[in-house]
Amino acid sequence: MGEPTANIGVWAMVFAFLLVVPPLVISSWLKLGLCKRILISTARMGVQLGFVGLYLHYIFEYNHALVNVGYLILMTVVASFSAINSCGIKWRVFFTRIFLASVLPLMLIVFYFDWLIVNLDDLLDARYLIPIGGMLLGNTLKSNVIGVDRFFSTLQSQKEAYQTMLAFGASQGQALRPFYRDALKASINPMLATMATVGLVSLPGMMTGQILGGSLPVTAIKYQVAIMTAIFCNNMLTVLLALWLVTPVSFDGFKNLRYDIFKTGK
Repeated sequence: MGEPTANIGVWAMVFAFLLVVPPLVISSWLKLGLCKRILISTARMGVQLGFVGLYLHYIFEYNHALVNVGYLILMTVVASFSAINSCGIKWRVFFTRIFLASVLPLMLIVFYFDWLIVNLDDLLDARYLIPIGGMLLGNTLKSNVIGVDRFFSTLQSQKEAYQTMLAFGASQGQALRPFYRDALKASINPMLATMATVGLVSLPGMMTGQILGGSLPVTAIKYQVAIMTAIFCNNMLTVLLALWLVTPVSFDGFKNLRYDIFKTGK
């Protein structure tokens, strides 16, 4: 243990990209129509990660608090737009609300993690703030998409049940509670399944990365447990806050769902 991670050279990267060839052959053989998408996605991945590696090198060296927080906020902006686009809702209506629902729990959990779990003197150290924040955001993006999309799709498919509860005297909050509950459970279930099988089905990314980086397995396990509980808490808080914040702009004065908030207008 403690040995530096083996470097991956230029030819090794060529061999890594050659792993995309079998999926291309399969797509072509079965006429899946995915060849162009596979090539574009692979190229984008390489270029994007190349740029990330380049500017993270300078961010880590500079390590200025405002730059570090600014980069984390920029990541949150991108994640918010991505979540909104995936849900098929209009960003002009929902961006501020989805952004706030994402950034507030994120900052709370990241500072909690750096202060009470890692015991950092500098809570804004780029080496911890950006990777931890990135892992939280990546998982939250998926949960947000599932939760918000499930909330709106269920409301549309079960609008009679919602309207019936209102007709029988329920407040809007009471009528929406089953839809909140269903959306929250749907968004959290994948994370619960991952937590229940971690170590048995797969070795998670942070743990694998730390072991490859030379950390002791026990240390890597401690970090992985800590980051998974942080991700779970952040996901729950973010989705709950997102559902709460999107509600006021999603209904008209008669408590009916507004269909003009969707990109399709349906």
